[in-house]
Amino acid sequence: MNSLGGAAEFGKTMRRGHGFRRLPECPGRGTPKATMKPSPQEEGFGPRVGSVDIRNALLIPRDPRGIVLACGFVSLAALGIDVLIAAGDWIGFAFLIAAVYGYLFIRTRLSPILVWLLVAAYGAFGATGGNASDWLVVGLGALLAVVGVFPPVDWTEEPTSRKLEVGPTAARPTMRPEAAGGGETSRTLEVSAVAGPNGSRSEIEPKAGLSLGEPEPNGSRRASLRTIGTLQLELDGRDRMQRIREQPRLEFLLDYLIARRVLTFGGLEERPAVAAEIAPGNDPSTQLNRLRKTLHALGDALGPDLKSLVHKTPTHIRLDFKEIDVDFLSLSELAARLERGRGLVDATLADEIRRLLETTAGEFLAGFSELEQQVTEGRGSAAGVVEEARLKVNGWRADLVVALARHFDAADRAQSSLAYLQSALTQSPEREDVARLLVATYMQTGQIARADELRRAYNFSLGEVR
Repeated sequence: MNSLGGAAEFGKTMRRGHGFRRLPECPGRGTPKATMKPSPQEEGFGPRVGSVDIRNALLIPRDPRGIVLACGFVSLAALGIDVLIAAGDWIGFAFLIAAVYGYLFIRTRLSPILVWLLVAAYGAFGATGGNASDWLVVGLGALLAVVGVFPPVDWTEEPTSRKLEVGPTAARPTMRPEAAGGGETSRTLEVSAVAGPNGSRSEIEPKAGLSLGEPEPNGSRRASLRTIGTLQLELDGRDRMQRIREQPRLEFLLDYLIARRVLTFGGLEERPAVAAEIAPGNDPSTQLNRLRKTLHALGDALGPDLKSLVHKTPTHIRLDFKEIDVDFLSLSELAARLERGRGLVDATLADEIRRLLETTAGEFLAGFSELEQQVTEGRGSAAGVVEEARLKVNGWRADLVVALARHFDAADRAQSSLAYLQSALTQSPEREDVARLLVATYMQTGQIARADELRRAYNFSLGEVR
């Protein structure tokens, strides 16, 4: 299309509110804070400001597997020093190097197993050469190699006994968009595809409609997350965002994970990639340490009822929305229903679309730019991730608006769709289908001047309006 420049200019005009109803302004969440210095709560269980955590400094493990292997590597280093000094044997250097290497990579499987198998092989070589005491080295090396086979434990994880338990409730199948270029597939629940604002397709995991916590006598506990407009997290109608807003770094991390969740199926993010956004410009070890502290603080701020929202593994992080109502998931699911029904809308579905559009009016993760400046001074790529997620969310809203406008047009109620079409085109000025419907609606309602202005901005001919 050769009118992209005109469309962009028209979008700017609409954003300034010239002749069109503007989107509701959302209270900014990026109110400047007095200081960005981490508070004691933000530090989590790590070292406090002005103190030194010996466990972190020496990389001392907290889990049984790591402790056993660490003791073994310390003993191996002591043996190397003894062999080097007392016996003058240069093999002591090999012991020292193996001990340091294994200790540094103690949270992996391959490195500890390899080190202890080599130690066992060295012992077997000495034992077969006539030194019977080396059979002890063989046994210890083999035993510690077996210990290394066990999966490493994330030291930042809470004990399993403290994790949130979900009571048995009836799950309802829902629909979710699927990956690019795919048709309908069968997964755990019913799956369908939904087109984004530029025709792309994405996947969003289903909501199972489960409740958080133990069932109460008067019903299940309900949690909800609102990302469009002011960020809101509620449990049983009570706001749970206050402690998060007090620490901008926590809100920044939550916003970033939400945006990534919109863009990727399952929202599984590698820890180093997330850490690089939390502390851009620092070395990787500092970034990972800062991320660990921030995750601890975020879990504390969410509280025991909601900390399962952030699911952590030693290598990945994801937001788990199976037990929570999320506004952008509702948009994606309803857009998927429309695509499956080929855009056919009856009065009941039209009311459902209208209610959802009214409750999701506003900007996705509003105020994120100011928040990013506070936390990272704009040095990362998080702003681009959020903007890309906004395009996708706005695309789902535009799909709903198009279906609703066509329903109103068929019912001879074109005037009812004007506000929805104006809002959709303001958020997604690249959507020509929305622009055409708005031109046609202007003409049907007698607003010829506005119809001509919009038609010229998009370089539509009269025949292209319908």
